[in-house]
Formats: sequence, structure tokens, C-alpha cells
Amino acid sequence: MAALADKRTCCLRRLGGGRAGAVRFGRFLQNRRVTVEEMLARAGDHVAQAARGRHVLAIQDTTELNFSDHEASKPGFGVVGNRRDIGLFLHPVIVMDAGSGAPNQVGHAGGILGLADLFTMRREKKPAHKADGPLRDRMRPIAERESRRWLDGLASASRVLGGAAMATVIADCESDIYELFAAERPAHVHLLVRAVHDRVLSEGERLFGAMAKGPHVEGRTIEIAARPGQRARTAQTRVNWRAVEAARPGRVYGANALPARLALNVVRVEEIDPPDGVKPVLWTLLTTHEVRDVGQALQIVEWYRARWTIEQVFRALKSQGFAIEDSQIKTPEAMMKLAVAALIAALRTMQLVQARSGSTGQKLSDALDDEAEPLVEALVRKLEGKTERLKCPHPKKSLARLAWVVGRLGGWDGYEGHGYKPAGPKTMAIGLIQFDAIRLGWSIRKDV
Repeated sequence: MAALADKRTCCLRRLGGGRAGAVRFGRFLQNRRVTVEEMLARAGDHVAQAARGRHVLAIQDTTELNFSDHEASKPGFGVVGNRRDIGLFLHPVIVMDAGSGAPNQVGHAGGILGLADLFTMRREKKPAHKADGPLRDRMRPIAERESRRWLDGLASASRVLGGAAMATVIADCESDIYELFAAERPAHVHLLVRAVHDRVLSEGERLFGAMAKGPHVEGRTIEIAARPGQRARTAQTRVNWRAVEAARPGRVYGANALPARLALNVVRVEEIDPPDGVKPVLWTLLTTHEVRDVGQALQIVEWYRARWTIEQVFRALKSQGFAIEDSQIKTPEAMMKLAVAALIAALRTMQLVQARSGSTGQKLSDALDDEAEPLVEALVRKLEGKTERLKCPHPKKSLARLAWVVGRLGGWDGYEGHGYKPAGPKTMAIGLIQFDAIRLGWSIRKDV
């Protein structure tokens, strides 16, 4: 973990600083007593404690690791989405604080709490069925389908977040399967999914048409992130909402075991007057949350927008961070251990970057146990300067206070504004190395 945060790479030779170090890391990852299950159990325990008594968002999505440049050295790997290049699929469930918003009060989502679980897929080089497609896929048992991962993610969130006051499991349109909404879940766990299927409603209408013709009210302005060929922009929106009963699909495996209808709430958000040549935002969101007024509808939109965090995590894991697809590891088992470690390292860094301004309102206990608070205070006294601008501005026992300390340890000069930049991901990663080493010495001293 320390090497990952310091070097921000998944290349073992660079992590180890040479061949000898690479061999040591390789032996660690190949050791059968080092398990993905233990790594995830530790991560899950931390998230469970941080989520206790809070409303949290459990965001799940899938990304592929493409190793097309290493095909000769990775014979045990499967293929990715194009069915040609070798690789693996990762499906994490990351947890965030839901923020200040309640179902009747609009507010932005809070910061990252950590990793609840991670699932992996190794796709066969040839499709299991000729003429595979969505319809053919629905006619197979859900346990044999890749879409089972969405139900597994829901189950993990329900288990890990059992002590949360409320948990909202969020996913993009690929998770829009009837079995997910029909799956058992605790009363405090809700679903929020972007619709892709134009479902038949109990009145005989189709979902998309019924929502499009409904009355809309003015929504909020939302920030749209930049994408290839498209600049970041601010979009003005309008929204509508209604309760519906979605009918069971006509052809699906085990249909008799599924309810004929499911009661859901729908929020439709549409961009008004998008720039010329730009495809407007248009989301149809399905949720088990109650939606009775515009405030609740807008809060659903805000919670769904938090899904973008997992896209940032994937970028940090790959092209804009740890470059995991450059790793030369030869076995999928060792690669999965490296992926878990790199994912946790990326989440730790992003957690502090999000918290540095204090806007997430998170507690120190979201990242550390309470026993570390005296150490943080000792480091604040050590790192503060004589002028007011070099004093830590954040309250005690806040995550922002830890982020200030880690940033200073990483080389940030303590100044912000007027051309001075706050501590970024690289600085935070370097600072975490220093902090973890100091914390280890602190704990040893206490035990002597």
C-alpha cells in the first residue's frame, strides 16, 4: 500500500525500485496466504463502522482491465468487451456519505467512506452461446449470467451496511434488470438505477413515453463533466416524477418466480437548451425511494449524480493514476490482489482530496480510528506556521483536518487562493506515506 501510494504505479519493478524489490512484491502477491477475501473483509469492516447510523450511497459499476499488449505473458486471462483483447473485469461497490440531503431536503452527496466489496469476472474467449444477445441472455438462469453481479453488489451492500440508517444502492443503466428490483433487500436499503428499458407499465403505457408527456417543472443547474470531444458545461434542467407499476418482462428465465408487477417511483430529468451539436442530458431514474414533490425528485437526481465518483475511481486506477493495465503480472489470481490494493490506495487518496476543503463535513473516524486523533493534533502543532494563513482552519476530529496534515507532509506549502493551489492527488499520496510511517512509530512508542 505504501509503495502504491508513493509511486502511483502497478508496475512491480517500479514499485520495488528494481529487480529485487519486484521479486519481493511478486512473491507477496503469489502467496496463497495473501487473499483477496481477507483484504476485502478488512476494507468492509472499516466501511461498516464508518456507515453506522448514517445514510450512505453504495455505488456499483464495472470496468475492464485491458492487457492487449501483454497477451503472450498472460495465458490464464479471459477477454474483455470486444471479445478479442485479453483482460479482466472489476466490479467494485464503493460507499459514500449521502450528505446533507434527506428525502425531503435537497443536498449534495458527501465524501468517500471506502470499499464495501469487489467482484471479478473472467469472460471466456468464445461466447458461451451462439447468437448471444440481451433476449438470449434473459432466457438463462440469473446465476449463469454476468448481470448477476448487480444482485451480488446489492447483497454485499445489504450485508456490509447493515448498521447504516439507510443505504441507497446506485448503478447506471446496465443494471436495469427486473430481477434486481425483485431481489430481497432489507427495509433500510433502497435502489436508484438509470433506466434503459422502455418498460411496459400496468396501465399499458410505455415508461419513456409516459414520462415524456407528463408535466415538468424547472429543475436545477447541474455540472456536466468533460468527455472526449465534449467540454464540461453547466446544464439547466427540468424534471417530472410519478409512481408506476412496471410489468414483468414477457420473456425472462424463471418468470413464474418473479412478481407480475413492481411498484417503483420514476424521476425524469432533461436538459433545457443544450449547446448546438451536443446531445442533451436525459435521464430516467427508477428508485424505491418515495418521491412525492419536486424537492424529493431533485434529491434523487443529486444522489444519482454522485455515481460519477466511481468513474473517477476507475480513471485513478488506470490512465490517470496507478496505470494498472501496464502491470506485467502473469496470473489472474495475483492480478486481483494487486487490483484490490490499488483500488483501496486510490480511494484513500481521493477521500482526502475530496475532504481537503471541509465541504464534505466528514469526521476523522471516516478514515482513522479515534486513537489516532492525538497524533493528528500533534502533527497540526508541528506543521502550523506563525502566520494565520498557515494555521489549520478545520475543526478538531474532522477529516479535513487530517487532509490538511497529510497535504503538508506531502510538500504542500499551506497556502490556498490568489494563485496558490490546494494539495492534489499526488501530494496527498506522498503525504500518506509520511503519515503512515509516523503513525507506525507512534503506535510502537505507545506499546513500549
